[in-house]
Amino acid sequence: MILLLSRQDDGSTAFVVQWLLYLNKKYKRLNGDTDRVKIVGVDMQSDAFILEENGNTFNLFDFDSVWYRRRGMSIKNTQADTGLLNEVLFTDNEHYHKRHVNEELKELIAYAHHIVEKKSTRQLGGHMTSAVNKFKVLDLARDCGLKIPRTFVVTSKDEILKIMEKEGNVVTKAMSQGIYFFTRKRHYYSYTERLTPDAVRQLPDVFFPSLLQAEIKKKYELRIFFLKEEYYAMAIFSQNDSKTEVDFRKKTEDSQVRNVPYRLPEHIREKLIEVAAKLRLDTGSFDMIVDTDNNYIFLEVNPLGQFSMTSFPCNYYLEKKIAETL
Repeated sequence: MILLLSRQDDGSTAFVVQWLLYLNKKYKRLNGDTDRVKIVGVDMQSDAFILEENGNTFNLFDFDSVWYRRRGMSIKNTQADTGLLNEVLFTDNEHYHKRHVNEELKELIAYAHHIVEKKSTRQLGGHMTSAVNKFKVLDLARDCGLKIPRTFVVTSKDEILKIMEKEGNVVTKAMSQGIYFFTRKRHYYSYTERLTPDAVRQLPDVFFPSLLQAEIKKKYELRIFFLKEEYYAMAIFSQNDSKTEVDFRKKTEDSQVRNVPYRLPEHIREKLIEVAAKLRLDTGSFDMIVDTDNNYIFLEVNPLGQFSMTSFPCNYYLEKKIAETL
């Protein structure tokens, strides 16, 4: 039985589910952003971690295959109610109780992930490897022999202007995973953005630590999905459109961005395999740039990145390969 840990709006999970149905593989999908599934209880002596959905119970110990696509459980899976605590304890800080309950639940959910990863004979992704530190990854990639952008963290306008004077154009991006937030009316994203001198001069003299990188004159971008040691690369010709030349995700219906299958040089593939192994990643997406001098520049890795945007244009059928792996 296959356990899929995801969320409701993840299209990639839905595509894999279609292949699981086609292959007649039994599965259970848990979404971390819904309250349909509730934690009932745990009996460690009897190997039981019981959850309930629509009146039916099931045991996490019964799954022998797991795909950690997204966080599959959250505080919504409990009957948490901090109202009484707010009335009788620490009444001057009602937020404390919610934080404390969340910390308690984190321990229980970490144990749930430990169970399914321990019991599973087939596994993709993992709770402990689902988040990576961007700076550590860049440092590791450099240690593995890959080129990386010149990277800075700045806290003042003067620092930015000095870097721009030396490096030329610079871009700014999130230090973590950035903003990816939906409301009923709007979708919010953070992108990689080029900083102009005029924009910098409008900044306050000092500000929150911010990530800068020297802008790379690119020939094309690469999105590289990997599944175990199989690598599926796509070249993205985004540099000729003003909307997408810095971040291809800004493309619109009118954007002239070509996406084509790409064969990685073996020495680059071997270095990426080394990076993935040291990060203990068995699946994810690498982002790279090939510059105008044909240098391969490593940008980042996303263990949970969308892969249909690589699969569909290149006819890689990655969704089928994942379903077959589980």
